Amino acid sequence: MARDFPVGEWAPADPSRVSTSEFTTAGSDDVFDPKGAMPPSRFQNRQRSLPFGPDVGTSNGLVRPGLTNKNPPQEDGKRGHGFLGFMRRASVSIKRRQRRHSHASHAIEERPQTASTPWHRLRQAASFNRNSKYIPSQVFELDASTTSSEEFLAPIPGRGNAPPIIPRGSGGEAARATAAAQNELLFGRHHQLHQLEDRESGIGIAVASPDTVEAIYDPSISRVDFIAELPVELAIQILARLDHLSLIKTSLVSKMWNRVSSSSHIWREAFIREKSKTYAMSHPVPLGAGLGLPAVSPDHDWKDLYRTKHELEQNWAEGDFEAIYLHGHTDSIYCVQFDEYKIITGSRDKTIRVWDMKTYACTLIIGPPNAAEDCNIMTGEEGKPVHYATMSPDDTPITQSTPLAITYPIHHNQSILCLQYDENILVTGSSDSTCIVYDIKDNYRSTKRLVHHAAAVLDLAFDERYIVTCSKDVSICVWDRESGALLKQLRGHAGPVNAVQMRDNMIVSCSGDFKVKLWNIDTGKNIREFTGHNKGLACSQFSDDSKYIASAGNDQMIRIWDANTGECRHEIEAHDNLVRSLHIDSISGRLISGSYDQDIKVFDMETGNQLLNLPNWHSSWVLSAKSDYRRLISTGQNPKILILDFGLKIKGIDKLESKP
Repeated sequence: MARDFPVGEWAPADPSRVSTSEFTTAGSDDVFDPKGAMPPSRFQNRQRSLPFGPDVGTSNGLVRPGLTNKNPPQEDGKRGHGFLGFMRRASVSIKRRQRRHSHASHAIEERPQTASTPWHRLRQAASFNRNSKYIPSQVFELDASTTSSEEFLAPIPGRGNAPPIIPRGSGGEAARATAAAQNELLFGRHHQLHQLEDRESGIGIAVASPDTVEAIYDPSISRVDFIAELPVELAIQILARLDHLSLIKTSLVSKMWNRVSSSSHIWREAFIREKSKTYAMSHPVPLGAGLGLPAVSPDHDWKDLYRTKHELEQNWAEGDFEAIYLHGHTDSIYCVQFDEYKIITGSRDKTIRVWDMKTYACTLIIGPPNAAEDCNIMTGEEGKPVHYATMSPDDTPITQSTPLAITYPIHHNQSILCLQYDENILVTGSSDSTCIVYDIKDNYRSTKRLVHHAAAVLDLAFDERYIVTCSKDVSICVWDRESGALLKQLRGHAGPVNAVQMRDNMIVSCSGDFKVKLWNIDTGKNIREFTGHNKGLACSQFSDDSKYIASAGNDQMIRIWDANTGECRHEIEAHDNLVRSLHIDSISGRLISGSYDQDIKVFDMETGNQLLNLPNWHSSWVLSAKSDYRRLISTGQNPKILILDFGLKIKGIDKLESKP
């Protein structure tokens, strides 16, 4: 279920988390029923019960001599011979002896419970439950009593390889009966064990209680602490295959295991294996790419880096962030892009501004002469700087700045509607129907203007070869990045083309004509069309692996498409007004949306479920919203930049950054 974080109810607090170092182990179910235990007898020297095979006793496997005989009369003759006959005669003799000595003055001692004897413990361990390795044979229990163990002792089958115990005075018949009982017991166990293995494919495993360890412990099995015995290099290679939860458990085994499992190599392998996975990229994220995976360095504590990354993921799941507002623009902010070190915004006030991500200071303003030279661009009423940052919820100022304002011969005279940058160039599109290319390494100096569109340039995208732009003039233009020459003009939409994005040699576009189109750059042909929206579209996005397309607009729905088949994978009822902005984070699979209803929402690309709802963080329309591994940054009709930082409170979060 999605979590709602309205600005009115927001208050920073330390989240309550479950440490990954805490583990609990569920105990085994107690299969012993105390209500079924034998009541204590009156004699301490009572001998152990005799387990017999299925041929001895009644159909329910429990025969108690001395109780009412309910067997058919035709079997009476059989009970006069053999061991059962012997036991019956002994029982009668014992009862007579008790009646004769009932006047004895000595106290009658209670025998211990059957459960306390080793033989009963073995029988109990073999009792039927889902973890049992075999089903015990029927049990024959003597319920008779005597005044002295020397006067009468029941024969006892031997334990293991030990011979059976034959009491004095029992005679050869008792010895033979005892040996037969022992053989029957061993045969019954072996037979039933094989039956269970055949029936359950040998899955059944006996779980021993402490009382039965002696009975099932096999001293022939070798037990070796391989971590202590192996060279450290080999032990590290073994533990490097474990996930982080298993590594935490191994650290609790012993000091040696803790020392080996804390190796930086082991945690680096776990970090790369578990934290570099992506949802929609053609390959795992490389270390040092600036996407939350730092470059390899001998100084890194990879266990601590794993903790940091894990806490950051928890904060995203729980909606735990710090909110910062950047002030300085004087009108609506239409577009934004950022990385770990800077934010670049474009506004209706005709300026482009560069902000420092670390200090939140505005460092540079690029605009036409009438904007860059305006004194009001630097100071407001009473001479206070207009560029400053505040932290919500009480808008406490945390920094102030005075940026450098510059203008170049090539500049825009109207609103900045779209922008994109990489490490070398910045490209902007404007309501003046042109695009401008800037050299970032030369203090953002403008180098060329792209002119062909007949109306406002609404969106743009570029890679190493091409710059692609779209316009209100219902066309898409493809430009050569190096020379700025126009290569192709794509036509096919019947309304303003509001958004474009490109991957390899494909372009995805959306328009006010309700349609999403997929184009091939090499041929200039429309190769697929995605239909389903019933109102004009404002935004579309392409995943990094070119497998998924997201689109949204005035019908307030977000649709996620399979780019290869054209199938709509998810239809999401997202907002209560026009959806103005979409962003796919192809690493995490998060989809960020911003709407005219003033809400920002986060969805799961895989399921379409809403993960976070962030209502009313803007006081007017949300025009652009983007995210990376740590932050979500949005802009809108009000001239503020909103930064939601999910890692600001995490110790060591800066270590996840790549070096600039």
